[in-house]
Amino acid sequence: MTTINVRTAVADRLGKSGTVSLKKDVFGVYSDDHPQSRSLLTQMDLILNKPLVRVAQVTVIGGDIVTPTPRPQRDLDNANTIYQRECGAWIYCTGNITVDRIDLTFLDQDDCNLGASHSVSDDEADLFGLGRDLGANIVGYYIWSSPGHGGCAAHPPGRRGFWLEFGSIKPGSPQVAFAHELTHNVGHNHHVKKPADNLMTTKKGKTLSSTLTDEQCQRILADPDMEYP
Repeated sequence: MTTINVRTAVADRLGKSGTVSLKKDVFGVYSDDHPQSRSLLTQMDLILNKPLVRVAQVTVIGGDIVTPTPRPQRDLDNANTIYQRECGAWIYCTGNITVDRIDLTFLDQDDCNLGASHSVSDDEADLFGLGRDLGANIVGYYIWSSPGHGGCAAHPPGRRGFWLEFGSIKPGSPQVAFAHELTHNVGHNHHVKKPADNLMTTKKGKTLSSTLTDEQCQRILADPDMEYP
């Protein structure tokens, strides 16, 4: 039977050295909003054998705007369920912080166009500068609100990421909204009309059973931020 040295595997694959936290450094769990049993053997199989993409999470608060609170671990776990099942890849959270910036809780944004046509507002430029020292090129932001959008994957050049609004019921499928916006970033996947249960449709009510096509997975797996063992 092969013996797995957890510390060595985590150092070699994830770049974690020194004192290693099983919860944060191995499982990538930084918040307690989605408690569940986690298998070390399953996680080590992912670390040793499966492609991964690193993502950091930033929650923006200000003043008394703290309720309702986002559920970043639930969102990450749900995205991982879809990515592992559909594409054989996984998402590793490198860090999760809360930033007190009341000026960014209500985001002023010109549009949500993906690519070079996107006009970057001053608020976006400030928002997407947060969390860039957390060890991931892709950062997911939780903000209170933004007029006309419930989430958006447009971002300033060279600062990959997306934001989700947690100040209302938007977007329509909150349990997989993180996975949806992330998939706009990873592989640059756009909206599709079918199949109806696809993660990248604009249809409300998407669930953990949401699918990804082979073509979408190919884009995800070919993304420049996807790391292979």
